[in-house]
Amino acid sequence: MISLRDSQLQLLWTARIDYAEGSRVDAHQHADYEQLFIVLSGAGVVQTGAESSVIKEGSAFLFRRGVSHSFQFTDETVTLDFKFRLLDQAILDALRSVQACCLCQGTHLSEIKQWYKMSLQRLKYPDSVLPLRIEAGFKSTLVSLLLGNATAQPLDSTVLANIDDDEPIAAYLRLNLAEKITLEQLSRRFGYNPNYLIRVFSVKTGLTPIQYLQEIRLEKATEYLEFTALPITEIAERVGWSLPYFSKMIKQRVGLSPSQYRRSLLNEVGKDIVLEQNFENIWRVEH
Repeated sequence: MISLRDSQLQLLWTARIDYAEGSRVDAHQHADYEQLFIVLSGAGVVQTGAESSVIKEGSAFLFRRGVSHSFQFTDETVTLDFKFRLLDQAILDALRSVQACCLCQGTHLSEIKQWYKMSLQRLKYPDSVLPLRIEAGFKSTLVSLLLGNATAQPLDSTVLANIDDDEPIAAYLRLNLAEKITLEQLSRRFGYNPNYLIRVFSVKTGLTPIQYLQEIRLEKATEYLEFTALPITEIAERVGWSLPYFSKMIKQRVGLSPSQYRRSLLNEVGKDIVLEQNFENIWRVEH
């Protein structure tokens, strides 16, 4: 099969790296590629050239080629790391003037996680169009993150992708997903008869309000399992489910119990996911 790749950006490598408290990566630089470093949780300091920046949840750092950078972690820190080569001069010029540190949140953070998870899939299915899809998507997220803003709410599910962020009932459910919510409560809050509320919401979204609430809870629950170390009991509480019901819903969605699903992903932590055959990643964590 012909290998299809993006003509403007070449994704070389990605990995989820979990850093221990007190660990560090000494100063180094890359001669011919760029790096996007996303902090999912944790704390520390990043040194980029002569500039020092505090690491906090959602921090995103763009390390341009030829610029020295180092990390020091004061807490256990979970990161997603992407190394890539920009091939388009217009994009290089546009990114040259942007601030190299920003917050990655909302839609951008959901997309970043999606490109990492798709890269994991490529390990299983090397002869596919996944590299092109990943590179084109990552490029779009990168440019939007650094040149736009990251205020949109996360909706990375296929089921939820086309639902308007401004739909008031959907917005209320997203903000209160951990609360006990019933159709009767929604009807009183929005002043609709329950049957009419279901009909109006279904026309707009294709789901009933309670179906939508289940979907956003499931999306958030799987995200917690994938990218945090929160106890499973706490995750269930955060999405408004009892532990038995939480386990049942995860098993239905992914075919594994919550603990089994988490273990399957933890096996990939620290694994080099190389998307360009001749690329060799060199990094060293000091303790």
